[in-house]
Amino acid sequence: MLAELQISNFAIIDKLSVSFRPGLTVVTGETGAGKSILVNAINLLLGSRGSGDLIRTGSQEAAVTVLFHLADDVDRDQLQASLGDLGGPEVVVKRVLSTSGRNRVYVNGQLATLGLLSQLCRGLVSISGQREHQLFLEPEAHLEIIDGFGGFEVERQAYGQTFAELKRLQSELRRLHRQAQERQEKEELHRFQLEEINNARVQMDEEIQLEVERERLRHVERFRQGASEAHQILYLDSGAVLEEVSQCQKILSDLGNLDPAFKSLAKTLEGVRHQVEDVSLTLRDYIQNIQADPARMEWVEERLHTLKRLMRKYGGSTREVLAHADGLQQELEASESDEVEIAAREEELEKIRQQALSEALELSKRRREAARRLSKAVEKSLVTLDMAKCRFEVRFDQEEGLEPSRAYGASTECVRVDEYLLDERGVDRVAFFFSANPGEELKPMASIASGGELSRIVLALKELLARETVQETLFFDEVDAGIGGRTADRVGQRLKALSRRHQVVCITHLPQIACYGDYHYVVRKSSGKGRTTTAMQELSGKERLEEIARMLGGAKISTKTRDHAREMLAQAQKSAGSRQ
Repeated sequence: MLAELQISNFAIIDKLSVSFRPGLTVVTGETGAGKSILVNAINLLLGSRGSGDLIRTGSQEAAVTVLFHLADDVDRDQLQASLGDLGGPEVVVKRVLSTSGRNRVYVNGQLATLGLLSQLCRGLVSISGQREHQLFLEPEAHLEIIDGFGGFEVERQAYGQTFAELKRLQSELRRLHRQAQERQEKEELHRFQLEEINNARVQMDEEIQLEVERERLRHVERFRQGASEAHQILYLDSGAVLEEVSQCQKILSDLGNLDPAFKSLAKTLEGVRHQVEDVSLTLRDYIQNIQADPARMEWVEERLHTLKRLMRKYGGSTREVLAHADGLQQELEASESDEVEIAAREEELEKIRQQALSEALELSKRRREAARRLSKAVEKSLVTLDMAKCRFEVRFDQEEGLEPSRAYGASTECVRVDEYLLDERGVDRVAFFFSANPGEELKPMASIASGGELSRIVLALKELLARETVQETLFFDEVDAGIGGRTADRVGQRLKALSRRHQVVCITHLPQIACYGDYHYVVRKSSGKGRTTTAMQELSGKERLEEIARMLGGAKISTKTRDHAREMLAQAQKSAGSRQ
């Protein structure tokens, strides 16, 4: 239940605080007094766009605050999942608009997102005004009405999950096909590159070893000469290093017979002598074996040329070339596995396609049953609203007289399964058809319903949909558009009856409707000190009688007008009492 509404610095409202109670609350006032401001304020809580133009001149911020009392059967688990611990049966919602553009949302004092605000309030309050009436003319909304009337939220959610999985798999399969196509286009190149690398028989770090060998082959004479000179000094010359070391060793060894300290030095020199001898022998073998090899030099140069060409194409070293070859091999192996993966995904996709189609057709079957019940219920409801001869029908796009392109806008998210076209809402495209008079052909409601007829149709639909929910506060604005007299009285009776199950707030210009209110507020606009202000006042007794009389007779209220107003109030009270 909407318990409290507070508005500050909003449009021409300075400060306004209104308490609401169960039953039917009517709001009246002169045209232009500011009644529509209340609707705009509530719409802010439903997620409508908030601009700085709505802030009262001279103020920096405007705020709309609402206190809801939650019914016992509200889905508290869902609310707590979004809001956390509610801490009681109340929810306080606040939206603040700022001239700086930094708008804020609060739920139970905590900052929240606009999306959460919209989701929360759309489950607690529903507005029916001129904009909403126009939405009821759109075929896109008709399927939502049928689902709401039939109570198919669980089925819609289950199908929606299946359809989402279908779209995901479909997208995944398209990705796999693109990937396979790209690999196929590159496969010939990859095979050529891999064959080129494999034919070259590249070895890890081969280029490093070959460059060392090339340097050796380039300087054969220098190596031979240097090795010969070193071998001469170490071994061949008179007084060679080996000879001198041997002589020193002998001297120290003789001294060691006299002083043991020289023995370790002699032993060390013995090791040096052996090392010099080994180096000398190695140099001798090197000199004997080293020789110029033009053929080997040519081969090394060609091999390095081959490796450098591959390294320029596939990496800066043989390591990178071999890594590139591994990558090519993996790509070719993956390409071979693409067909297997695509086949598996196609099989999975076909299963989910058939599952989605089955769920959509079952939902469609139930929708058609609900549509027949809705058509009969709307016609029955409109009879009591002075539309006894009207006909109302829900048509599906396969039925004669309903073109799919007009019944439901083409969706880029559609998926064809067999001969059916599925989207996130199922397989159905529907539209409401209507005829106000006998003998007239049923035509799309959007093209023939007058303002008064549309007001009553919307009221009938709202009433039928309200039977499926018990927590929403119903806010009616312009429900009296295009009607008057006895029809207005019938509308008042219906609103009164509806208020026994729902809290109902109705803004009206008609006394026939206003007299049925359990509570009556008047909106008045006043000017003072160069400013215009809108205020709301609850009426009772004589004040309410005067307001009903004003609505009947205008500015000059006669005794007869007051008597008429008194009679209307009494009759409304009597009529409401007889229906309880």
